Amino acid sequence: MTEKPRKKPGPAPTYDRVAVMEHVCQQLALGRSLLNICNTDPGMPNHMLVRLWVRQDEPKGIRANYLAAREAGFSSIAEDIIDMSDKTHEWIMVQKTDRHGNLMYDGDMPILEKRLMPLSADMVAHKRLQVDTRKWYLSKVLPKIYGDKLTQELTGEGGGPITIANVDLKALSDDELIQMQALISKAASKK
Repeated sequence: MTEKPRKKPGPAPTYDRVAVMEHVCQQLALGRSLLNICNTDPGMPNHMLVRLWVRQDEPKGIRANYLAAREAGFSSIAEDIIDMSDKTHEWIMVQKTDRHGNLMYDGDMPILEKRLMPLSADMVAHKRLQVDTRKWYLSKVLPKIYGDKLTQELTGEGGGPITIANVDLKALSDDELIQMQALISKAASKK
């Protein structure tokens, strides 16, 4: 069995970093992901290369622009949640029918038309998944803004106020006193 000769890889593509990052930042600000931009937009490098440029901050200022675009994109995603939640109808492509309800064709090809349709149960479930996924994502990337606020309430016995008890140090063993001293020293060193 003979091996096929391997093709030599061509030169690595070169990119205009400023132009690429300008496009990336515009799209990020609209709420698109970096992975989606790099995989679908023509002339874009691999997302890992863009991340490397951002880490290197070369040319100077790319990192700041990228982070600002990311933050604007998170706001766009939050606004998209509202739009998705408010939709009761959606434009859908359906096959056109004649007045008798028969499907219409142009030769072998079905004739399609756009119709505004109320959301079906499947579409509502899909919208719910989209909204929940975006809410979860925002709560992870910006927990101070979009995360659940947790509060902790301390109460005493029976839900009443906390009581401070006096401790009789004479009743404590030597080991308990040593442990207490260690805790007091540890708390004092953190101040």
